Amino acid sequence: MRLRLSTAFASTRTRIAVFQTVLFLAVFGFSGVATWIALSEPVDRGIDSRLEREADIIRRLYPARNPAAGARMIQQRESRPAGFEYRLTGRDGRRLGGGLPAGDFVPGFQTLGIGHRPTGVAADGDGDDIEITRRLRVITAPLEGGASVTLGEDLARTRQLKVLFLRTFILTAGAALMVALGVGLSYVSRVLRRIEVIAATADSVSGEDMGARAPVRSPASADDIDRLALSVNRMLDRIASLLASVRQVSDDVAHDLRTPLAHLKQRIETALSGPPSVETYRAALEGASDKIDEVIATFEALLSIARLESASPPVMHPVDLAQVAAAVVEAFRPSAEDGGRQLVLHAPRPAMMKGERSLLTQMLANLVENALIHTPVGSTIEVLAELRGPIVRLEVEDDGPGVADPHREAIFRRFFRVEASRTTPGSGLGMSLAAAVAHAHSGQIRAEDAAPGLRVVAEFPAVEETVAA
Repeated sequence: MRLRLSTAFASTRTRIAVFQTVLFLAVFGFSGVATWIALSEPVDRGIDSRLEREADIIRRLYPARNPAAGARMIQQRESRPAGFEYRLTGRDGRRLGGGLPAGDFVPGFQTLGIGHRPTGVAADGDGDDIEITRRLRVITAPLEGGASVTLGEDLARTRQLKVLFLRTFILTAGAALMVALGVGLSYVSRVLRRIEVIAATADSVSGEDMGARAPVRSPASADDIDRLALSVNRMLDRIASLLASVRQVSDDVAHDLRTPLAHLKQRIETALSGPPSVETYRAALEGASDKIDEVIATFEALLSIARLESASPPVMHPVDLAQVAAAVVEAFRPSAEDGGRQLVLHAPRPAMMKGERSLLTQMLANLVENALIHTPVGSTIEVLAELRGPIVRLEVEDDGPGVADPHREAIFRRFFRVEASRTTPGSGLGMSLAAAVAHAHSGQIRAEDAAPGLRVVAEFPAVEETVAA
């Protein structure tokens, strides 16, 4: 039995239902006690009020000079169905009328026990041998002429009322307990079953079923459990996306590094297979150095992206993005002109944001360099940096061939290249690094169709601070 109880209470649904029931009973019991107190006091006050009103009536009607008439009045009032008991006492203490037994009556209100001495018990004068059979609430009031009247009301009716209330309360509490426990177990079971489904989904994903998702009800009937399921599904979608990205990156790293390493090996083998000479070895070493620089640049870009995505945000300072754009355009303008392209800057006024200047410079440099690589001779590349309300907007737009719609989001993935042959110079990490910098600055970056050409837009939260010239 002990094992069964411990097993039952190990269930979350049982513990929650029992806790809810105990809490409900505590509140219900507190309400019952409060109701008992609230009812008892008015009932007791009502008895005193009725006794006092009756005593006032007798004081007004009592004929002081005719005790016999007073006794008849008491007898008449006692015969009424009002429920009072009377005792009329004369000046000398004799009972003049009424059926209320004698007692230790004092002026004012009292609660007295009325009883009798059991048969065969001798009176000893101390009253301890009296068996109390009923209790009365009495009031003793003086009358004109030295007489007094005592009238009382049996508390049995009040006691019956209280017992009835207590019985009703206990029955109601029992019924409420069963209903609360049943409803609580039913509701908690439904909730926990839905949570168990979410847990089973997570277990399925742990078992490499990456397509498993928790069921979600329609938005009209959605609740907190559905919001939890949606959050879990979004997390699983993100995990699946990251795993796919890792697999893609692994493939792309293997492909992009294999080419320079294969060229490096070929140069070394060619130098070693020919006649030994300083010039041959020097050319082979210079070519090998160039290929090693490509590999190092690829790994440095990957490390930079990883640091931006996993580390804490960079230290931010007020930066004028218009100044950063002017510096980058100035640095790239000679190479652009040498390649037969035109580089144009649009930065009419300061565009203040919080950021790390070197990272923002690197981001913009990657965007401009990407445009220079992928546009034909004669193209125009425009760089815009301006303040638009609460947003600082950065644009790099060209009038080249552009990027087809299915690939515009993909260009920010690591190693992605529009051309499948991957013959274009570069590692395919420049746009990924630009996106990592934008996200590290709480910004958004996207690619749009410039018709013709490509427009890359990055937006950041603006600040009102200014930078000294």
